Amino acid sequence: MRITDIEIYPFDIPMRAPFRIATMIAHAAPNVLVCIRTDEGFSGWGEASPLHSIAGETQAICLTAAKEIRSLLLDRNPLEIASLVSDMDRFLPHNATIKSAFDMALHDVAAQAAGMPLYRLLGGAPRHIETDMTLGIGDLDETGERARGYVAQGYRTLKVKLGTTLEQDRARLRAVRAAVGPEVRVRIDANQGWDRATAARALNEFAEFDIEFCEQPLRAHDVAGLRALSRSAAIPVMADEALFTPSDALRLIQEEAAPYFNIKLSKSGGIHNALKIAAIAGAGGIRCMVGCMLESRLGLTAAAHFACAGEAVQFYDLDTFMEQAEDPVADGIAVEDGILSLPQTPGLGAAPTPEALRRLQRFT
Repeated sequence: MRITDIEIYPFDIPMRAPFRIATMIAHAAPNVLVCIRTDEGFSGWGEASPLHSIAGETQAICLTAAKEIRSLLLDRNPLEIASLVSDMDRFLPHNATIKSAFDMALHDVAAQAAGMPLYRLLGGAPRHIETDMTLGIGDLDETGERARGYVAQGYRTLKVKLGTTLEQDRARLRAVRAAVGPEVRVRIDANQGWDRATAARALNEFAEFDIEFCEQPLRAHDVAGLRALSRSAAIPVMADEALFTPSDALRLIQEEAAPYFNIKLSKSGGIHNALKIAAIAGAGGIRCMVGCMLESRLGLTAAAHFACAGEAVQFYDLDTFMEQAEDPVADGIAVEDGILSLPQTPGLGAAPTPEALRRLQRFT
């Protein structure tokens, strides 16, 4: 099989409301679509979701890099995924987000060629995937109402974005607990928003709200601080922005920095490297969550397929498409009462709708 063409599309998706975390605010998802076409009639789709404050990439950077990767992959065999990913990593060592779109599209082609859903190609099996629902940083008066609304829709786990001041973060958690009661699971995510002293106070004082774990309380480079928190805090810590590569996973385990990992395809460079991280985590006794940036149902469908590939992933944060103002994707994952179901058709099982594609600028 041979790659005959690669199409690249800027893929902007408006949000229902501004989405704010400690390090950024997004009014739309500035994503990038990639389509790999082959001489045997298969077309594989992938999506990159760059967030500059997390991955250091923008849509413009991804589009420029995508054109370079296109030249690297044309006329190659799309089934040689390990070799192609290795070449991309050597060519662009730091552009994980756009590489994840190409990796995703390659896996889509391979699973279509094999005639099976992607999770089957990865050696996986159907799993119970219950996603949380995220509350971004917003008006305190609306926080409790939004939390109550998500629970009424069937969600039993909420993730609350923190990382402002200790007082505001405490008030936000108090409002959530008052709205949903003690039965709903609550996770928190500071997105690198605290310093060491604030994080130490928060992760002990916020234990009264029965918090499952806290994602990335400190700056990504502060592995020593993460380790200290993991040893002393009342709330378990999850490494997120500190974890991009398999080498990062190995270092975090060696440093005993965190008992939990958050694996995102946009950070790992795609499914191939995400599987390596999951294997390292499993060997090190680390429980993982599969997370997301601001992907549509296309990118989140790929993440769900990955989650079914092994036992390391035990938590799920695949909710962003439900906060987008439009759904430009055909098929893909479906959600009911917070439970995600995967498509059973060959490949990824998701693609942009023809109507959405007609509105997009295309680079070939």
